[in-house]
Amino acid sequence: MRILGLPIETPQTVVNRAISDLAAIARLARSAPAQFDRMLELGEEIASIGRGVLEMTERLDRRADAVLALGERIDARASELLALGEQINMLGERIDERGAEIVDRAAKVVETGADLITMMPAFERALEMATPLEGAIDRFGRLVDRLPGGAGRAPARRPATRERPPDTETDP
Repeated sequence: MRILGLPIETPQTVVNRAISDLAAIARLARSAPAQFDRMLELGEEIASIGRGVLEMTERLDRRADAVLALGERIDARASELLALGEQINMLGERIDERGAEIVDRAAKVVETGADLITMMPAFERALEMATPLEGAIDRFGRLVDRLPGGAGRAPARRPATRERPPDTETDP
């Protein structure tokens, strides 16, 4: 109802509304302890989950520290390996240079050997020609030693590896 444009409620409506509000408050008061208990349970569950998360983060932190330490060791080893690789590279270059020198010297040895092989027949012929003269050279040396002012010397020994052809001349 309205009086002078203002809404005015009847006492019965006000009482009904008050009873309805009191009933709602009573229902709320009856369910509030259960809701508080549920909120406490949820709070405790959230706290235990938080503790579990905290423990996991601490374990992850320890593992991260271990991974960082391992990374530092790997980095140090990698640096050592790089330095070792550089040394191996330098040694390889030196070996390569030495190999080139060895190849050059081996080529010279082959050339010298080929020259010696070509000279061998001439050398053998010269030896064949000089062998009969060995006795004559010894005799000439002894003759020079007997001359006045000549130094006395022991007779020269002949090498035992080559046989000397028999002398037809006799020693003086």
